[in-house]
Amino acid sequence: MVIGPSILLIYAWVEVLNNPGFTLVDGYWIGRTPWTPIGIVTSLAGGVLGLLAAAVAIAIEGGWWRRALLVPAFVAAALWWLTALGVIPYPRFHGPDPVAFAYDLPSTAALLVLMPATLLAVLALAPPTPHTPRMQMRPVPAPEPRGEEPPDLDR
Repeated sequence: MVIGPSILLIYAWVEVLNNPGFTLVDGYWIGRTPWTPIGIVTSLAGGVLGLLAAAVAIAIEGGWWRRALLVPAFVAAALWWLTALGVIPYPRFHGPDPVAFAYDLPSTAALLVLMPATLLAVLALAPPTPHTPRMQMRPVPAPEPRGEEPPDLDR
């Protein structure tokens, strides 16, 4: 999840250095091969692998609220992938071509694939909150020693 965006950022920076007056966004939109597709494929693969690995870790050791966050993360990623593969129609896009879809709409790929994977990875690596008991029990008093019975004062 880090290597793919780094490839895209470094390639955009190279384009900025080669073309004075360009911005990083201009460098990204030049999109020369092979670096742009390599960066996109690496980003998408890292996002999917990060999502799956974090989901397994959370399912094994996470609390209920971490497990509840698995559902929206998988729904967002599934929505993006179904659109990129052409199952869900999208205007002016005829899939299946996840690389072209991610190149044309990088913010959508970042929000629906990379951000949920990053969130789950952070939650999977964060230590669980310690369990603090809500109710404290008082200590049980020690039983009285058994020995002689107390004297009967009524006699």
